[in-house]
Amino acid sequence: MNNDDFNELAGRIQGLGDFVMHLTAELETKQLIDGERLNQGVREFAANRCFEGDHLQATKRTLNEIAQFLNDARMRRQVQQRQRQNRKYSS
Repeated sequence: MNNDDFNELAGRIQGLGDFVMHLTAELETKQLIDGERLNQGVREFAANRCFEGDHLQATKRTLNEIAQFLNDARMRRQVQQRQRQNRKYSS
């Protein structure tokens, strides 16, 4: 695989990952999915799945990174919501 092919593949994978994370956040914000349950499910899947082979270790790491990203995003949204509510009540 040459450098251009690698960059193309990496870009496509990044695009898919970004899309999934954005979609998940939108669905969670609209209360159409339980984000905490999904996050736990991703972590359990990564922990319990047999990942043989070097490239599959990257899969496990990526699943855990996605779960952490989604958790962090949820925490930021909760903090922002509390800040908006505090400003609303203090004015």
